[in-house]
Amino acid sequence: MKDIQTIPVFFTFDVNYLLAARVAIHSMMKHASRKYEYALYIFHTTLREEDQQSLRDSLKEFRHATLHFIDVRQYDDKISSFGTKAHYSKEIFYKLIAADVLPQYDRIICSDVDVVFTGDFSPVFFMFPEEKFYYAGVGPVENSRMPYYKADFSEAEMAVLEHEIAAGFLLINLKALREDRKQDEIINFYVRNYPRLRLPEQDCIILTCWPYIKYLPVGYSLPVSFYHLDMNKREFYQGNTEFAGDKTQALARFREGLAHPIQIHYAGFDKPWNCFRLTRRKDWMQAMKETPGGLTLYLKLLPWNLLRRTKRYSLKRFLRKTYHKIIRR
Repeated sequence: MKDIQTIPVFFTFDVNYLLAARVAIHSMMKHASRKYEYALYIFHTTLREEDQQSLRDSLKEFRHATLHFIDVRQYDDKISSFGTKAHYSKEIFYKLIAADVLPQYDRIICSDVDVVFTGDFSPVFFMFPEEKFYYAGVGPVENSRMPYYKADFSEAEMAVLEHEIAAGFLLINLKALREDRKQDEIINFYVRNYPRLRLPEQDCIILTCWPYIKYLPVGYSLPVSFYHLDMNKREFYQGNTEFAGDKTQALARFREGLAHPIQIHYAGFDKPWNCFRLTRRKDWMQAMKETPGGLTLYLKLLPWNLLRRTKRYSLKRFLRKTYHKIIRR
């Protein structure tokens, strides 16, 4: 009998994202093709045994998935002096160490946990079989954010940053990273340049790995902010092969991604567990209710999550945003 292909996937998050992780991983496995087996890895430093057991319990129905926890605190000395940056936790750094931590794999998928899956992600694992690349991810739709980089990056770096891929869902070519000894280069760049990196792991990946980057169809990691882009009035970034060329065709591909995403990414400060009027929150809420123990944990954490959200904003800004949301109803 032919061996069943195993698809490895890893996640990295702290204990504050336990609920999100349970929902993300459960929704991923609910939609994943049953033709394959899945080896799921959690890179962590803060998960207690009871936290790990809660994740195991939420995945019991999926006999084609195994869950493994890897304590990666030995890497913390490289980033011990870093403070927090915006809403990013230190765990984003661990996306860069898989070639070292999991030497048994030639390629692997990495996913954030502030996401929900609404389709089968497994085809990504087999993309670009004969092409050289280090990372593959969803590319830029348009480049309105680039002016924010001018103060800290050279023109040459800006030209590379334009090609950036989103780090919420990545296909990583571990074999190529090892063959070219890229992991140490990537880690050292991250450590040296962390203060100026806007989107730390994303900026690091593109600045060290371009041009060996591939673009995935936009639906594989769709930020909710894309639902607010009126691409009829904007120009698609022509450096992204998915949207280069005829605008009518690019619009059709973009709208297809919006209508049928594989993964919805709630990037930014607002999350479906702390913001009641977030775009496509219903998808996450439904997935949360389908996750064993999800609703109980959601209700338990809701007061704390809302408190954290209000503390994040000044009272004036919070009231102003709330007022504008009410009058738009």
